[in-house]
Amino acid sequence: MVRPDDAALDAAARVRVTMIVGAGDTGKSTLAAGVAAALAGRGARVAVVDADVGQSEIGPPTTVGLGRVRGPLGRLGDAELLALEFIGDTSPVRRIAQTADATGRLVRRALADGFAHVIVDTGGLVEGPLGLALKRAKLRAVDPDLVIVVQRRDESARLAQALGGDDRPAVVRIVAAAAATRRTQTQRRAYRDTTLRAYLSGAAAVDLPLERVEPARGLSTVVEGLLVGVHGADDQTLGIGRVRAVDTERARVVVETPVESARIVRLVLGRTVWPS
Repeated sequence: MVRPDDAALDAAARVRVTMIVGAGDTGKSTLAAGVAAALAGRGARVAVVDADVGQSEIGPPTTVGLGRVRGPLGRLGDAELLALEFIGDTSPVRRIAQTADATGRLVRRALADGFAHVIVDTGGLVEGPLGLALKRAKLRAVDPDLVIVVQRRDESARLAQALGGDDRPAVVRIVAAAAATRRTQTQRRAYRDTTLRAYLSGAAAVDLPLERVEPARGLSTVVEGLLVGVHGADDQTLGIGRVRAVDTERARVVVETPVESARIVRLVLGRTVWPS
């Protein structure tokens, strides 16, 4: 378990909802895991929300995940998975509202379930109009008590300035971890491929009628390799799947998914095609 920054830990211990923001590869996820584990080590019930849909650790890419801290966390993925929200894309800028709303719903679920602390990890886009729009949407949806801004230099300065001046949320700025290393886009794609391959390694082929697919955008949009959300009763996201084949004559679709076929009520189309 990584020991979190003292200022970050002390501030998070005083509030219920902490949101961690910063550029990519600044150690946000490591910090989130460290803070969550340290608070749990003090006897508190702690939940973590992973809102980095492209580099997910709690749940597969294309989802926002909610996890429960049961013990030491070497990484966020060591948390016990409680719930998923399917976004359908590995790029949150194409799903800003959906990503923010899903993050907010999972935070409220954790609070309703009685968790004393909820730690929210976010993606690394903080600069430019889209980065600011995404973070502001998440801030509105989550309504955190505390925002921890992780910076190498001044890449999150505009976001931090936008947070200043109000009593809430409180803002703590810390320096990015020296051990944090920048990854290339190729390395990020490789991580997504590895994560998806591991998630689908035990998948079974499920044959379903096309009428279970929503939204009904026409058969041409249901293509081989498309990642879909697998939903069950009460419209909860049970997991994701990958389209293996579409049979237009039989009006059927074959999806590879680790979710048991008996639990599947409908499929929700995503935007990401994974051809592996």
